[in-house]
Amino acid sequence: MNAPVTERQITIIRAIVSEYVLTGQPVGSQIIVDKFGFDFSSATVRKEMSILEQMGLLNSPHTSAGRVPTDDAFRVYIADLVQLYEDTLHQKTQLEDFYRSAQMQLDQVLKTTAQMLSITSNQLGVVLAPGPTGSIIKRVEVISVVDNQVLIIMVSSSGGVYQKKIRLDKTLSQEDLYKISKFLNAYLPGHEISSLQIKGLDFLSDAHSTLGEHADTAVHIAQSLVYSPPDQNVIVEGENNFVRELLESHNEKAEAHKIIHYLQNRSELCSLINTIITNPTVSVQIGIDIDGSHYEGITILTRRYSVGGAALGALGVIGTSRMPYDRLIPAMNYGARMLSEVLSRRGEISSDDDYIDMEALTILPNKTSRKDKGAL
Repeated sequence: MNAPVTERQITIIRAIVSEYVLTGQPVGSQIIVDKFGFDFSSATVRKEMSILEQMGLLNSPHTSAGRVPTDDAFRVYIADLVQLYEDTLHQKTQLEDFYRSAQMQLDQVLKTTAQMLSITSNQLGVVLAPGPTGSIIKRVEVISVVDNQVLIIMVSSSGGVYQKKIRLDKTLSQEDLYKISKFLNAYLPGHEISSLQIKGLDFLSDAHSTLGEHADTAVHIAQSLVYSPPDQNVIVEGENNFVRELLESHNEKAEAHKIIHYLQNRSELCSLINTIITNPTVSVQIGIDIDGSHYEGITILTRRYSVGGAALGALGVIGTSRMPYDRLIPAMNYGARMLSEVLSRRGEISSDDDYIDMEALTILPNKTSRKDKGAL
């Protein structure tokens, strides 16, 4: 697509995409004129549709005189949609009611946001909880799992809970681990995990005087938090809806199942969302790369939420191209605002700044090749 798209062509693209999202069927010129009330004729629409097809924005299935939008058409549609975006009073009220029904605990708000995105899109709603990097430590607990394996639980000042399993050099009783937890909680709370300097604290000398032979274990546990933080928690809603829509829209069932299997891996899903986002605005990627192969028909919308300019997490929607973008983009903006406000009230980072740019959009080329990854 090299030639610029005219205002009339954008209007026609908007109508075709809207109708295609609604019905999933090829769209003819007469349907557009009858349904959308254009002040130009069906012949004019057919001529413009022919031009749009030559530009790579429409496809014409062999069995139908109608056209279907290509991925490039969806890109044009979404970019135009954001330019026209105004959050309607009706949808704003619906979203406020959705959040009002949730208790304002962080985990509940995160889950509610994922549910809201899934319900709005009828696809996969994803929220990445605030990551441990940059979090302020509130409390640390160390629990025995089996043999020399322990579970480290870190609670941040914003209410985030992060877990990580590690192996120790020796097996310790839960009583010994309780003593280590007590010692860690005398030093670590109040420190930001990413800037924690074990050597800069009176940690090492006090560990030996307080814990004796278990001092090195306490140091090992503290260092594991600093140098290899716990994984970011991923909340996913609407998996059944997404699977159903994907299987219905893909002729190649093996391809659809490969996409489903890939997205069921939470680590891959987290990496995918974080790779797409390059700024605090809505980002859109059409198509996905898995193990060196490119798959069309998948759209990924992502958005960061932040406080005081510090990005804390992300939310996203993954689904087929047929999604209600006119309702979904405002919902994503609203979800980001709600998460930012909840975290700001909790005092993770204090700021009077406006957190998000409600109007901007970045549309990215597909660049998330995962061919370096092993089998799932």
